[in-house]
Amino acid sequence: MKDLIAQIGPIFDSSEKFQSELLGFDRALKTPEWAVFVGMIRLMQGKMLEHMFSKEYTALDETEKDVIQRTYYNINRILSFLLSPMGWARKRSQRKQTLADHGKVNPNQRKE
Repeated sequence: MKDLIAQIGPIFDSSEKFQSELLGFDRALKTPEWAVFVGMIRLMQGKMLEHMFSKEYTALDETEKDVIQRTYYNINRILSFLLSPMGWARKRSQRKQTLADHGKVNPNQRKE
């Protein structure tokens, strides 16, 4: 599975309209009207954690555990992004700045 969140980066960088829409969505998430949406996402994240600490999960063989863990990791990244898109943008910006400050290139970015 490709990193779906990373694929949003170039869109975010190149579109002020997308940045503005993402900021609006981030603000909307903080309103009472969106509390149900936020609650459902947090419930899903909790259910994934609950499953990983269950006897059912513990009894699985290593390959199955690995597949489930990787799947949950990717789903959780998407859900976390949906809960805080501007938090994602800030972290991404800080990471890019840190790499630039140290003269390094983002591993996903091609050197020229």
